[in-house]
Amino acid sequence: MKKSLLYSVLLFLSNTIYAQISTFNRIDSTINAEIAQRNIAGGVALIARNGKIIYHKAYGYSSIEAEKKMQEDAIFRIASQTKAIVSVAVLQLVERSKIRLEDPIEMYFPEFSSQKVFVKQADSLVLVDRSRSVTIRDLLTHQAGISSADEYPYLQKEFLKYGLNNIGVTQYPSLRAEIAQIAKMPLAHQPGARFSYGLSTNVLGGLIELVTKQSLSNYLSDNIFKPLGMKDTYFYLPKSKQNRLVEIYIKQDNSLKAVDRTKMPVDYPLLENATYFSAIGGLVSTTSDYFLFLNHLLNPTISKSTFRLLQPATLEQLLSNQLGEKTFIFGGFSSLNQFGLGVGLTSVKGQSINKASVGSYFWGGAFNTAYMVDPKRNLITLFYFQRTPFVLPPLLSKLEKTTIEIIDQQ
Repeated sequence: MKKSLLYSVLLFLSNTIYAQISTFNRIDSTINAEIAQRNIAGGVALIARNGKIIYHKAYGYSSIEAEKKMQEDAIFRIASQTKAIVSVAVLQLVERSKIRLEDPIEMYFPEFSSQKVFVKQADSLVLVDRSRSVTIRDLLTHQAGISSADEYPYLQKEFLKYGLNNIGVTQYPSLRAEIAQIAKMPLAHQPGARFSYGLSTNVLGGLIELVTKQSLSNYLSDNIFKPLGMKDTYFYLPKSKQNRLVEIYIKQDNSLKAVDRTKMPVDYPLLENATYFSAIGGLVSTTSDYFLFLNHLLNPTISKSTFRLLQPATLEQLLSNQLGEKTFIFGGFSSLNQFGLGVGLTSVKGQSINKASVGSYFWGGAFNTAYMVDPKRNLITLFYFQRTPFVLPPLLSKLEKTTIEIIDQQ
């Protein structure tokens, strides 16, 4: 009788596991096809539903040269996925009455008070006064006019002139030093006029350091990473974990090659004794760690802990459209979607991209990592690759759409 019961239990478990694996074979085939076509070396997928991870799998290689197979705990450069974490940190300070969303930035960095605005007239640039001050809300929603050379090709010479065309980690000793330079350069447009992706989150990172009297790294560790159990998220990796950092590849002549370090300094996570913490994109992490962060935003009461990243009213602001009728603009192209206080938001029109519910939140990183949270489905997806340039959004959206189709069929 006992043997029969044990056999039944084992059979049930094996069938359940097999069903789960076979359910997501469309994800597997899509990623494996990309590997076969030499579009990616490998990657990691994580899918969670109702607060629990239901699929977590590694594919391909983390290093082709070393014949090192990808592992689920591989560490990726998450680039702009750093911004959501920094945005939550800023909102924590708002909750603690250390800052206010409508505070002008010159309250904290006086050098911004004399900042001008570029206006393009025919083939020339003229400077005009600001119509109003840049606020912390402007910085969170990328409406400050503090942008990047990628978004404004006609300002490339100006970004070069002001020393803001490079990765700050290799150029500035601290965020404070970079912020002083950002304040010298005129704004790309009037505050609040439009969405302009760029350096504004670094100003927020410096603000966190100024207000808390901690490095950005220590503040995030004390107030987000440690409380959530995120043990593999850093700006600079300890030596014991450096071997888990995934190589970054570029496709040339139908093959993948490790990026040229003389052209792209991607080894920044391995630096020692660095004091610059890139708020716009300096973190490395794992899919498991970032899941802990997203799951706490989605299911804040699921944990037995009393810790809360944000209170409900603040979280609602984070996930509320801040652009009105405008959409966010990326790479010079207008999106179908909207933007909150640091995250993209799926609009009615934007549902056509991946079938996510209206109000789902998402973003990605320049080395082709992406997260998506669908609150109505209580669904989280994380798809991480390491490829340059940022050419995989169609693949990332396809994987999200496929996941949603699978979930909806269950």
